[in-house]
Amino acid sequence: MIRTLSRTWWLGCILYVTAACYVLFQGGKTSLMLFAILNVLGIYLMLGRWSGIGGVNGTRTIETQGGNTAFMMAGMRISVKLKMQIPGFWPLPYVIVREKLVRRSGGESQLYEMSFVPDYRRRGEVNFETAPLRRGQYEFQATDCSTRDIFGLFEHKGSFSQPHYLQVLPRTVELRDWKLFRRAQRGVFHQTYTSHYARETTQIDGVREYIHGDRLSRIHWNATAKTGQWKSKEFEREALPRIVFVLDRNKDNYRGAEQFELAVSVVASLIELSVQKHMPIGFASAGQISMWYGAGQTFVSREEVLKHLIDVEADGEIALSDVLAQVAEKYEPGVHIVMVTASIQEDTAAAITALESRRMLPSVIHIADMHAHPEDAAKLRHWQWMCQSKQWEFCSVAQLEQLPKSLGVSNA
Repeated sequence: MIRTLSRTWWLGCILYVTAACYVLFQGGKTSLMLFAILNVLGIYLMLGRWSGIGGVNGTRTIETQGGNTAFMMAGMRISVKLKMQIPGFWPLPYVIVREKLVRRSGGESQLYEMSFVPDYRRRGEVNFETAPLRRGQYEFQATDCSTRDIFGLFEHKGSFSQPHYLQVLPRTVELRDWKLFRRAQRGVFHQTYTSHYARETTQIDGVREYIHGDRLSRIHWNATAKTGQWKSKEFEREALPRIVFVLDRNKDNYRGAEQFELAVSVVASLIELSVQKHMPIGFASAGQISMWYGAGQTFVSREEVLKHLIDVEADGEIALSDVLAQVAEKYEPGVHIVMVTASIQEDTAAAITALESRRMLPSVIHIADMHAHPEDAAKLRHWQWMCQSKQWEFCSVAQLEQLPKSLGVSNA
């Protein structure tokens, strides 16, 4: 840019000196007219430096499809409106606006370029819609504005900064039940284990709507008299079987970014359902930075898990069998381990068997590849047969929309 500017200035100086010499040595009306025109153009170009574009200021407004930027999911677009005010008085033919949206995890960026003609008050407005956003954290950088003179010789720039951060959550599918929960209520997780899901204490925890079949001893007579509708007592539960989700982040187990994104979406959907059903959860995510939520029976919140899932990547090199060995050490016996993985390795089966020896109940949610080879399909069938023979919960998902059916339930 400096070299181009120098050439332009040198060219202008040469033309000016040539015109001045033409007036001095040639004389006449023609030379004087050319020299006057050149002076007028020079004054115009020099005054363009004070066009006011350097002091531009503006505001950015963001709208989403759902109207809430705090709960954006992957695949959504955002509509951006920029309003700009340019100080000064020098006329501007047009203004070019460049907006850059950067994904903080991964370094990806989206560049948008628009233009507008300022009105008589030197104001302007542009609107654009982004491409579908991936899961991650995004940041709007400084907005650059530029303009040129009518001859396109000189460019004048300015910018304004309005920090704006976005968090795009993993895409989820809404679930209303899970076959695993129904088995827990019946107490048939496994023949050798006892479920405490439906075991209640005598401590009243609240009031709920009357369900046909409730005993008379459960009816809350005071609430029934006040509301005019049948109400039943809700008792605190003595214990709930904890579900620990294990996300496989080994990059060698996934053939592409879409397959890993599906794994993250499956985990996020199941965690949303578990929290909705008031099930205690744990979460293990082993990669370059391993995270163990709920280790040592500590409380796990939905917010901290989803915050981790926003930026999580398939960057691990630890085999799933080694991850499961660490899970067995960090979590208490009796929990239900739900593995979300694309791995169908033989050593994984041995690690799952080791979990059973520690009285942990395994389930496998396999992330299938839609373009799998016939050999992989045969291995997957063998895995499914092996899990059924060992009474392990197993399902395979190739698309997120298939998850409700694979879990034995339907969409909400």
